[in-house]
Amino acid sequence: MEPLWLLKGKYDAPGWKPLEKDAKANAVDWRIFDRDGWVLIRAAEPPTQYEGLIPGEPPDGIYVDQQGNSVCLVAHQEVAGPAEVIEALGDEAKAMLEKVGDPVLALERLGRAY
Repeated sequence: MEPLWLLKGKYDAPGWKPLEKDAKANAVDWRIFDRDGWVLIRAAEPPTQYEGLIPGEPPDGIYVDQQGNSVCLVAHQEVAGPAEVIEALGDEAKAMLEKVGDPVLALERLGRAY
């Protein structure tokens, strides 16, 4: 499966309209979108064609949009849930999970909720 890429940009960046047009035409596969200025897109290479939207490697964590939809990522790939992210992050994350008891809260405390 192709990796997920994080595109970030200001709310008024010119690339948002072409990206939305491509998404409606099924020319791009966006997984989750947040109006605050980011989107996760599935693509073989970083999408660079959208002016003002900077592609990058998404850090492992949980991504939550303004409607409460979420995607958990590890190594550019979507995983089943926050417990898999905790496992991938290692001992510090596991210790935080033991301390707080909830994987989403643990990711928030670790700064891994976006």
